[in-house]
Amino acid sequence: MDITFPVQLQQQIEAAILGGKLVKGQFITVNELATVWPASPDEMRQVLLAEYRKGLVNVHGEDFEIIGIVGPTLDSLFQHTSKAGMKPSSDVRAAVVVPCPEMAATKLESPVGSPVYRLERTRIVDDQVLANQVNYIPFEVCPGLEHDDISHTSFQKLLEGKYHTVIPEIQEDIRIVPGSEKDLEILGLPAGAQVLVVERLSFSANHVPVVWADIHIRTDRFHYVEKLWPSAAGLLRERQETAYREMAQDTAREAEALEWTEATFGDVRDEAQ
Repeated sequence: MDITFPVQLQQQIEAAILGGKLVKGQFITVNELATVWPASPDEMRQVLLAEYRKGLVNVHGEDFEIIGIVGPTLDSLFQHTSKAGMKPSSDVRAAVVVPCPEMAATKLESPVGSPVYRLERTRIVDDQVLANQVNYIPFEVCPGLEHDDISHTSFQKLLEGKYHTVIPEIQEDIRIVPGSEKDLEILGLPAGAQVLVVERLSFSANHVPVVWADIHIRTDRFHYVEKLWPSAAGLLRERQETAYREMAQDTAREAEALEWTEATFGDVRDEAQ
């Protein structure tokens, strides 16, 4: 798709913030900066609003306040997996810029159709396929992502290090749903299998969403889920217990039916004799 975002100007402004040319606590306006850097006011506004999303500046009406990199940060899923003694990796299936779909637009508070990265990965732990994951990220958060190799590194740490987007807050929504055809293919599941869905929304220091991750996980990888998503492990345990109870009820009903059948046909045979 056609992208008009001024990436080079963004890089110059970020270098000025991180290098101290634009000082923490300093208030600036679009027009002031547009006279210092060769850019139109519209281009400068685009960049400053992108830096607001990323958490490097704050907005006060028409003024922008420089705040720079702030912490603390949260461990990424990759780091958390490594610290748990497991070996994480990813098979990156796609990293492409697409028009923002409606669901992602709602999650990311971005206009429908605006450029976003769609990052598709197969998450692998200890050489076993664990999850089918799709991330949506506004283009301005990480322009150039398609050239980065994140097969054996943390995507979140890439955002923090290369793209200066610190993530101090994450919200997760967890549920179990029937797996899609894509899930079944990627995760190697039989038809009718269910998957554990973790929708993970990551926020910048300004509490603005920067990444929406839609993660579909094999429910039989309980050992990994228990360590990485304790609350999800509880949901899986409840579902398992329910399945066992239903199985037990089915077994009991089957035994009752067999008993009735034997008794009925036994009576018939007795009458025939």
